Amino acid sequence: MPLFFLSYAQDDNRNGHVQDFFNHLRDAVAGLAGVGWDEAGFIDGQMPLGTTWSQELADALSSSACLIALTSPHYVVSDYCGREFRVFADRIDEHERQFEVRPPALVPIRWIPCDRLPRVITGFQYRNFLADSVYAEDGLLTLKQRHRHHDKYHDFVDALAKHIVRTARAHTLHRPAQRPVLAKVTSAFDEPAQPRAEAGPLPASHTPRATSVRHVHFVLAAGSSAELVGTRPGAEDRYGAVARDWRPYQPELPVPIGSWAGAIATTKRYGWTVEDATDLAAVREWAREHNQIVVLVVDVWSADLPRYQLTLMSHDREVDSVAPVLVPWTAADDDAAGGNRRMWDTLARILPHHVLRNDREVWRTEIPSSARFQEELEDVLVVAQGRIYRTGTVYQEPPSDGPGQRPILEGP
Repeated sequence: MPLFFLSYAQDDNRNGHVQDFFNHLRDAVAGLAGVGWDEAGFIDGQMPLGTTWSQELADALSSSACLIALTSPHYVVSDYCGREFRVFADRIDEHERQFEVRPPALVPIRWIPCDRLPRVITGFQYRNFLADSVYAEDGLLTLKQRHRHHDKYHDFVDALAKHIVRTARAHTLHRPAQRPVLAKVTSAFDEPAQPRAEAGPLPASHTPRATSVRHVHFVLAAGSSAELVGTRPGAEDRYGAVARDWRPYQPELPVPIGSWAGAIATTKRYGWTVEDATDLAAVREWAREHNQIVVLVVDVWSADLPRYQLTLMSHDREVDSVAPVLVPWTAADDDAAGGNRRMWDTLARILPHHVLRNDREVWRTEIPSSARFQEELEDVLVVAQGRIYRTGTVYQEPPSDGPGQRPILEGP
């Protein structure tokens, strides 16, 4: 019986970071519990795209003492991860029914920040195993990747390992009578998503912002489904209650575009936040003061909304603006009423200087897919960072109390 089962999205392990984390956690758990590696933890490194779970995976899922869920934009849309989560959550529910105790055996870990979480995940508490804002804001992957946080990352792993061992010793979790079968389990993530409590739509003046220079602000000009239901076909599927719910590449990419952009930024070792374009002026000022990047992502169908018109027009008149503008536009947009002509008419009216200048360094339009969006975003991040290096604010160190003149060495 493994002491922990690591649940993760395959796409998050492309560079081997998940496997590295598993190895570190397994070693720490094995040392604390005095067990072998095979008894410490389980990870499925070969998740097939078929219709069955391996016998080994099913047994580990139904017998492990804890499940560690590495949440991310990829994780929350994974059917396999949703089914793993369901099996383990059901085990905890059954244990609570029998013993009237709810063990802390299912532990979501913020691997990559995700703005909207399935409702079932919000029922389990995120645990920050160290007093550090980097994990809370940017996730464990960022903590792991940055060398200056090496000690904090390993402190986190050690604390998580202690939690696993304590939980395993204190609770014998319910084990289902039969091995779970993939085809008979429904994903726990099929329920409506919930916005993260700390990512709610707060006024700009109350939104805590990062000061790190390795930070990107993704500013979205996107309306709500209620605002666009009469003008944008499929508005119910592509928009939500707030801008950060916008999913322009639905159904190809079910996660919100802000979360997708954040996942891309994380792989480039940036921290990130998603904000509404109504706060664009304040965000730009903050970013300018802290040498940070602002990326404006515009939904053409929303650009005409009164709360965005003046903001976008004002931004367009800033001739020295270095904030890249990305405009998703899919085949479904082309097929809608007005199609391509509507897009250019709107952009020419709201962002005329961008259209006329057509400066590819800061202007990317008609982005047809999530893969193309990733390419364009990665490119503009390089361009924007280069401009900051050339034109950003240089902060000088305060003068010391030492001599005001440099010593001069004189020859004989």
